[in-house]
Amino acid sequence: MKFENIAEKLDIINGISTSHSESWSNLTFEGVYSSRYSNSFFSDLYDAFTKEGISKAIVFYVDNEKILFPDFIENLDEGSEWKIHINKASWLSKFDNTHICHTFFYYIDNFIEWVKESNPFEDDYPLNNGCYHIYVKDFCEDFGGPNFLVNGSDSACKLAMEDSVSDFHVERYIRINCNSDFIIAPHKHIISWGDVNNISKFFYRNAILVFLASLCDEITKEKKIIIKGYKHVLMEIGGEISKDEDLLIYYNLLLDIYKWIYTSEDSQAIKKKLFAERASLDLYQNQSLYDSLYPILADIYSQIKEQYFYIMYDRKDSYQKELKDMLKDIKTITDLFSNKIRSILGNLMRDVLAALILIGITLFSKVTEVNALFDNNLISYVFKAFGIYFWCSVVLQIIFDYVDINRSFKELDYWKNITRSYISADKFSEYKEQTVNKRFRQLLWYYILIILLYIGIGYFCCSFQSIYMEGSNTISEKKGTN
Repeated sequence: MKFENIAEKLDIINGISTSHSESWSNLTFEGVYSSRYSNSFFSDLYDAFTKEGISKAIVFYVDNEKILFPDFIENLDEGSEWKIHINKASWLSKFDNTHICHTFFYYIDNFIEWVKESNPFEDDYPLNNGCYHIYVKDFCEDFGGPNFLVNGSDSACKLAMEDSVSDFHVERYIRINCNSDFIIAPHKHIISWGDVNNISKFFYRNAILVFLASLCDEITKEKKIIIKGYKHVLMEIGGEISKDEDLLIYYNLLLDIYKWIYTSEDSQAIKKKLFAERASLDLYQNQSLYDSLYPILADIYSQIKEQYFYIMYDRKDSYQKELKDMLKDIKTITDLFSNKIRSILGNLMRDVLAALILIGITLFSKVTEVNALFDNNLISYVFKAFGIYFWCSVVLQIIFDYVDINRSFKELDYWKNITRSYISADKFSEYKEQTVNKRFRQLLWYYILIILLYIGIGYFCCSFQSIYMEGSNTISEKKGTN
């Protein structure tokens, strides 16, 4: 969307207006009509909005009465009070094919006032909701980052070419107790280029505030921050503008710390804890975090990086030991899966063999009495008993095997908790997926097959007499026809 042409038309309206107001979502001009004004002043502005496809965003009033544009020109008389209201909100949720939303500010002073009063933690703060190009008329010192650009032209090339910064999901590591939405999204406030000037300094301030919030452990209901180190520190975030050079130094240092802490997920907890422990010793609780942290931040950063280096060096042996023990546990569990398959298969073969031997010895030792056994249904009772035995056997084995396997999984998850200081959750999940879970899926298929065999054999035993009688009748019929 282009706004330079619209700004040129607004120059004329601004020249004949008696008052104006502007905010993020609207712009209003008011004045008194004189016959020396050309009607083209208004029609050219309306045409410029129509050309950009946003004609519905501009509304005209004559003597406080809303009126359509064609009638607006006709109703303008000498001394008539007119008003033009531009609703910026009509395009503030529309993003182009590069996922950028374009908007503008006509007055620099109003833009400064808006950003000065802005709160980067609010859900409706624009940068928390998308990527914005903000055109500010007569502004020459452009600045911005991966998520926004402020300049004095329609060009957004710098923003389109800027690489996006990863979202480290900072809010997962901070307890937020506010009843209202409290957004902590540092990656959306990063400033990659541009000097500190009378406008950008408020964007730098907002970025600093968000970085500071990302270093705390908890946000209270009163929107104060808590740092849980050697001391329990409760204080306001603050946010008074300092000198331009100090502001830039403060911003760059906090950006480095933010990236250092959150870039690697497996060490995030340790780094954040080191910062909290060190900072809690020197912070003055009668000051805001913004003011209290700045003088000591460089020393804190240097010390916690050195501490982290030694911790990682000491952790290496512990990591190898924990990994070795965990892999032993994984091997034990995978061996357990194999043993369970062998056990249930061995039990099936044993049960079948025992049944065949018992039936062979006790029932068929006297072949002449077999028919009598069928006549009095005794053999039916025997086979049904075997069928019920097979079913009970498989059910009991399933129950006890489930208990054993479930206990083994819980023991493995226990390792996840005690090794989280050495092995990241993602790495642990990878080990588990490639070993235990893979072997468990194979176990499941074999186990289901053997269970089906148990059920089938049990069904055969329970239905043996009817199957035998049908088979005998079929053989007799064939002999009779022969």
